[in-house]
Amino acid sequence: MSDSSDTKNSDGFDPKALQVMMEEMLPAQHVSRFSAVLAQEEFRTELDRLFLAEWGQANPDEVRLRPLKAHKDRCTFEITARKGNQWRSLIGKVHDVDRSDIFTAMQRIVDSGFGRGSEFAIPQPLAYLSSLHVLFEEKVEGRWAMQIFLGDGRDEQIETARRCGIWLARFHSIGPRQGSSDLPLDSVPHIRRWAELVKEFGDSFVAKSELLSHRLEAIVPRPNDAESSPGHGSYIPENVLLTDSRTIAIDLDKCDVADPSRDLASFIISVRRLGLKQRGSIRARDEAVQAFLDGYKTERGDAALRHLPFFAANECLHRAYRDLYKRTSPMPAWANIMLEEGLSMV
Repeated sequence: MSDSSDTKNSDGFDPKALQVMMEEMLPAQHVSRFSAVLAQEEFRTELDRLFLAEWGQANPDEVRLRPLKAHKDRCTFEITARKGNQWRSLIGKVHDVDRSDIFTAMQRIVDSGFGRGSEFAIPQPLAYLSSLHVLFEEKVEGRWAMQIFLGDGRDEQIETARRCGIWLARFHSIGPRQGSSDLPLDSVPHIRRWAELVKEFGDSFVAKSELLSHRLEAIVPRPNDAESSPGHGSYIPENVLLTDSRTIAIDLDKCDVADPSRDLASFIISVRRLGLKQRGSIRARDEAVQAFLDGYKTERGDAALRHLPFFAANECLHRAYRDLYKRTSPMPAWANIMLEEGLSMV
């Protein structure tokens, strides 16, 4: 049997780790359902129009679709088309309901300073096909922050984390305030539900989940003490791409107005879990977490971090619930680590 290190790249990245994560992102039943939408003639007509507008080439000779991520209410595809010997790509997101609001939101974000020529950016929204609920956007080239954090390149991870922190700080500072408001008190029903389900999974989880939920409810920020800023809603390493000179955040489906610590907590807990996956320790990426916070604070200072303990511990409880109920196979060991991590924060 060969050593697992034989499969790693020169930077320490294990492709198998990414493959497992990608497979979990692509439930077959959702991919099949949304793929059928893109088989319709109306989709091909809009695609022809887009390729003519973007690259001056209509009627591609060949079109290929590759699913990237699927949920029960949406699926993201890479759409690649060939004209002669030239290939072009864009991203198509298919939703089960009208989400033209995402297209509008992305346009506003681009206009606020996150466009194609910006160092800190988002993909350019290209069109929205309302009849099929398909959002077309620019295909961004670059390396996933997630892939970098799954590797062993310490210096690259620290720089990546710093740039991710700066992107988020700028978005919180100059991004448009749009969408619904996500108030901290709104999380209380979720806290109670997650804690109850974690307890039901087994006796070993009862004490920790009860204690964590009680501590969270005791410190939830009240309306008169809440911060608010433009919110990404899903700011995690798999939703950030980097080139040598640019940092681009994707997946803007959940933009809202929220306490800035919520987005910070999502990213931090995700990075720590990547360290757990790659190195077997929740502390393995602490240097990267600190670099992320330092990058953020260089732009916005410490004030936005005031409620970080609550939101980080809340995210730990959420992840514990997901480790038990939303994985291909339950992961009770990871759920226990998440509960202990949450308790250490509050």
